Amino acid sequence: MKARWLVAVALLFIVSLPLQAEVGVLDIEFAGPYTLAIIDDPDPTSIAWRRLTPPGARGRIVLNEEGEANGDGAPSVLFNTVTRTPIVAWARNSPTGFDVVLSHLVNGTWSTPLVLAGSSADELDPFLALDEATGAVHLVYWVDDGSPRIVHRQAPADLSSWSTPQIVSGPAEIAARPAATIADGALSVIYESHNGSLGATPRLIVLASDTGSGFVFQTLGSSLHIGPNRPQIHRRPGRLWADWIDGQDEMAWTRETIGGAWDPIDGEPYTCTEEREYFVRGRIRTRASE
Repeated sequence: MKARWLVAVALLFIVSLPLQAEVGVLDIEFAGPYTLAIIDDPDPTSIAWRRLTPPGARGRIVLNEEGEANGDGAPSVLFNTVTRTPIVAWARNSPTGFDVVLSHLVNGTWSTPLVLAGSSADELDPFLALDEATGAVHLVYWVDDGSPRIVHRQAPADLSSWSTPQIVSGPAEIAARPAATIADGALSVIYESHNGSLGATPRLIVLASDTGSGFVFQTLGSSLHIGPNRPQIHRRPGRLWADWIDGQDEMAWTRETIGGAWDPIDGEPYTCTEEREYFVRGRIRTRASE
């Protein structure tokens, strides 16, 4: 059966900062060309939800059209290759702060956003990761309530239930802005660990690896960058590497060696956000895969 839905999860017009993006899917029976991409936003709120096509445009099924006016955080987008389902999570602005919500496409319609973290604190920067063997969906985010920490939840491929929240970071850590990847069923979470107070430097880039009986922690590097580092962890067959923002004009990265150690940290310069996300991360991927 021919797939009807083209999993286009964001449409970007790179005109100037801040970046503009429309999040949705395409019905390929009606839709014309669509540019497919998504990019990190440096701020907790953005115009990542700005509608760029006319309301009612044929073939475009847009998600969270009120997101810009509401001040919602940028989305994390995942296409489940097992269930062939687009899934989006984001930090939705509410009267009591930011809540992590999730929506997926059901019979051509985005589901009502499910609140997965909705306390009186701010729950921010959700990141989705897929276990490609089973279709299980993992979600990590951080809670900013005076004791910033990283939290993990997961669901089976059909999203029928979610595990109870699991704290990933250490009890004494000030932890923020996680990302994750899955390999052989094992979860790896990377995040910023701040020194003394949120936003302080130097801060550490920490990798937490799930062993089945708890997390093992490794410090991959440190940074004096006063802005968000937004670290990411990536896997390809035989390769694991991490990258993060290390300054206003430089990305840092390191790669795991065969013995489980990590290479010395290397850097890649950039001049703007678009270059960083579209080209520099790609150059790092190429170098890490060598």
